[in-house]
Amino acid sequence: MGKIIDALQQALPLLGVAANVTAASTSNIFAVPDSAWKSLNDSVSGRLHLASPAGLPCFTSYESAWGLDANAPNAAQCQTVKSGLSTSLDIISRFGGYHNPTFSTCMRRGQKCTLTATEGIRNDTCFQGTVPDYYVDAQSVEDIQKSLQFAQQYKLPVTIKNTGHDYRGGSAGVNTFAIWTHNFAPDPVITENFTPDECPSPVGPVVTYHAGQIGTHLYNSLQGTGYMIVAGSCPSVGPSGGWVAGAGHGIFTPSFGLGVDNVQQMKVVLPNGTYVTANRCQNQDIFFALRGGGGGTFGVVTETTTKLHPDQEYSYAFVQLPVTDVRGANEVLVANAERWSEEGWGGVYGVLDVAGSPNLVWLGYNANLNLDEGKASLKPVTDYLEALPGSENLVSIFKTLPNQITAQNDPVLLSILLPEAGVSLTRSSRLVPKKNFQTADGQKALVDALMENKFGWGAVIASPTNYTLAESDQPGGPGESSVSPAWRDSIWHLTYTTTWDPADPVATTPEALASMFQEMSEAMDPIRAITPGAGAYQNEADVYEPDPIGSFWGEKNYARLLAIKKQLDPDNLLSCWNCIGWNVNDERHECYLNVRGIGPSN
Repeated sequence: MGKIIDALQQALPLLGVAANVTAASTSNIFAVPDSAWKSLNDSVSGRLHLASPAGLPCFTSYESAWGLDANAPNAAQCQTVKSGLSTSLDIISRFGGYHNPTFSTCMRRGQKCTLTATEGIRNDTCFQGTVPDYYVDAQSVEDIQKSLQFAQQYKLPVTIKNTGHDYRGGSAGVNTFAIWTHNFAPDPVITENFTPDECPSPVGPVVTYHAGQIGTHLYNSLQGTGYMIVAGSCPSVGPSGGWVAGAGHGIFTPSFGLGVDNVQQMKVVLPNGTYVTANRCQNQDIFFALRGGGGGTFGVVTETTTKLHPDQEYSYAFVQLPVTDVRGANEVLVANAERWSEEGWGGVYGVLDVAGSPNLVWLGYNANLNLDEGKASLKPVTDYLEALPGSENLVSIFKTLPNQITAQNDPVLLSILLPEAGVSLTRSSRLVPKKNFQTADGQKALVDALMENKFGWGAVIASPTNYTLAESDQPGGPGESSVSPAWRDSIWHLTYTTTWDPADPVATTPEALASMFQEMSEAMDPIRAITPGAGAYQNEADVYEPDPIGSFWGEKNYARLLAIKKQLDPDNLLSCWNCIGWNVNDERHECYLNVRGIGPSN
């Protein structure tokens, strides 16, 4: 679209007819005067942009919020987009790119702008879907303040987007104004003995990073410093964004705590444009809300300061073998789960593809056990697999990793995570409490429930089972976080997952998507039935989780979060699907399906 000022000059006249084109819209975005948009653009140094789906260069027509128009496809740009369809870092470099492309489409109307790698220019329409209409490419605190003040003035629905690495569509929204923080990413800064603002004493070594920083760059910045950090496992996850806002798990959280436990200070622009610092000594309600209350809700975090730990060696285990006796495989994994948790393993294990070629996979990292102890810890599962027919195909790798960066770049770990980029998927999940593993009857009930699903399962072992929560962070303390209490007593973050091609015309019909989401949601019901009062990791949860309040936060935390939300954002300008204080019938959610009675009613 050329330079932004040219694009705006071309688009602004359309605002005069927007009322006719979008007569059903309730968004105030179409009532903003042309002069106001130009003024905002000037105030953010020309970084106000019209937003479009990443696939637009490959289509011959384009239906945006202002109606249907011809589009001049660009073969070179189209090829660039297609070549990065499954590359996480490429996807997140475009505002209109989403890690899970289905959530940039209008699922309810079957309207999309998705591509396959083999297609060229398509004589078809690219639909705006849920991609916001305008965005500011925010690269400073002032950019964010100007944007939020503008949104307040005109009562605009606001979407916050960092990387778009999201499994439930939280960084997209119909007819919204977006703030994109991905390019607000100066180099991380280490402070050897940091004292949080207004606090009386230092907390030790920390690293401070900004809103747009991503995991792979943060890990690389720490290489050779002698320090390690708790952050996400996937390279494109933004540790200052939705990751920590939802709790923040990774392969080392069992021993070093969740992301929320490690944060020492956050700086945030509130919905009214005020810039504040939150920590255990000031703005404690905001600190509580930002650490577990969910992303895109309470403000725009610009800077996070988190604890550093001495780097060390880690024991590594990877075991894999096709299995025919799925129940037997489930039984050995369930029987040893509590002990593995107590020993500090982090990673993932489970039985995959149970409807096709069942495969037992066990991938783990341990900061507490040496190599021999690690082998002994996994002996029950390796003995079981070695006794099976076909054990000559057993993959069994045990080794010592010298540091965190080696662990994070483990080819096996990346082979699990990276294929999710650009692929549409949905999952259902549950934090399974320790008590479900502690009796023979409990183990049997869990195995029985696992046997009812057809998708296969993966247990992410990321609960802080070997981490002692500081007294200041206990319930009622100044550093209390708002994550589900279930995190503190769970052994598994159990997940079921299914995927589909986001450009498949059959798989992406509203009927097919609704069926897929419903089947995935209902598949977790047997686990929900035997884990009453447990929770779910909101960042990797069922899109149609039947009890989001109880599962993501718990009633007590939710009540406090809702009160904070009403105080900070009384007009609910910052919102997303299943976020604190959300309205399911808000126009920004109109492209979601209605599944299990959950979803927009219009």
